[in-house]
Amino acid sequence: MKYVLLIVALTTILPLAGWLRRNPQYATKVWIVVGALPFVISTGPHPLYIAVISWSGWPGYVQGAEISAIDIIVLAIYLGQPRAQHPLPFRFSMAVYFIAVLLSALQTPVPTAALLYAWQLARMFLVYSVVTRACSDDRVVPALLTGMAIGLWISNGMALWQRIQEGALQAGGTVGDKNLFGMMSQFVGIPWFALLLAGQRGRMPYLAPLGSALSVVLTVSRAALGLTAIGMVMVLMLSALRKWTQRKTKIAMLSAVAMVVLLPMALYSLESRFSSAPLFSNGYDERAAFQKAAEMILSDYPMGVGANYYIVAANTGGYNQRAHVNPSISSLSTNVHNAYLLAAAETGYFGAIAFVLLLLRPLVVAFRCAWRNREDPKGDLLLGLGVALLTVYIHGLFEWVFFLFQNQYLYAMTAGLVAGMARQLGYWGKATLNDLIPNNFVRIQ
Repeated sequence: MKYVLLIVALTTILPLAGWLRRNPQYATKVWIVVGALPFVISTGPHPLYIAVISWSGWPGYVQGAEISAIDIIVLAIYLGQPRAQHPLPFRFSMAVYFIAVLLSALQTPVPTAALLYAWQLARMFLVYSVVTRACSDDRVVPALLTGMAIGLWISNGMALWQRIQEGALQAGGTVGDKNLFGMMSQFVGIPWFALLLAGQRGRMPYLAPLGSALSVVLTVSRAALGLTAIGMVMVLMLSALRKWTQRKTKIAMLSAVAMVVLLPMALYSLESRFSSAPLFSNGYDERAAFQKAAEMILSDYPMGVGANYYIVAANTGGYNQRAHVNPSISSLSTNVHNAYLLAAAETGYFGAIAFVLLLLRPLVVAFRCAWRNREDPKGDLLLGLGVALLTVYIHGLFEWVFFLFQNQYLYAMTAGLVAGMARQLGYWGKATLNDLIPNNFVRIQ
């Protein structure tokens, strides 16, 4: 049955591509769907993806060669897009990291595990490239951001149900994992907050940041709570440096009121969490134990143990035992709570450098282009996207969930928005008229 569904899904790509070419007026709705899907793609007993190769029992963060609804839609959009006229930004850093992951397959007893992650990266690269090219249509950016905000609120609705009806102290919403939910929300609320400060009208500029704040309260994640607040304050400060307005004064006051309203709920949730599960039980620091195990792996394997293989290596190599990781099933079946240490342990020093390079390229472009275009609303959005990326990167020092596909979809979309808008603003050279004309118009030859 799985392969029947896969064949049906694949056969829809060309008809969908043709339909999108003939009906460009529906592009907004399609991109809203794409933006919302990362939050709901794994919800319920019938997730919106198919594992062509299924490794459901594998303890790593990738458990199969999957094809999702996002991949199908984005591939159809790609086939319907006009031919690219410019080189794709960030392709070098992405290629270097991809090569590092492939090389790690030579270091592991189970090379297929690394190749499964390489397949996931290839899917993310497709999403990134299509979003980058689609940004030449001015309707795409707000549609994609709106979809992300809708997906966030759908997940918040589920999280509220989990908290109120099921009594879950740390709700994971539709994505199922509290830490993943908290990190994903940062991709959404912070850019929208930048747009709100810049004067964007409508309900969504208010709802999206509020949704992000609510989600981190519901997850009761210390890192998500603190970093989301820091990210919002950073956006406010940097936006003030660009230009201070009466609107920003009003938004700052409303934000303070919202913080006063949500703070008691956050403090109560944190108190409830740590009263039932103390941070350091009998002097045991699980994060420090995980870090020690990862550092020992990297010391023994400077080229890494292979992508998507950390948990197996940490257990079979005795590293968790020597680092005194709690021998419970939950502790032995998770990764080190640091995305950079995880990348280093799995892909070695070369892979860690490539991973950091991958992350830095869109971050630097977002901030530099935002500063160069202080009078352009796109500059305000780039500022928000840059702060969102920075917040997620700092969050990666405390969590490994960046490697999960739901989160990487949002990263790919964010990097695509940065590249697409920077290209429009002439970051890599003078923008041509073709860069400024929506795809549904006749492009100048």
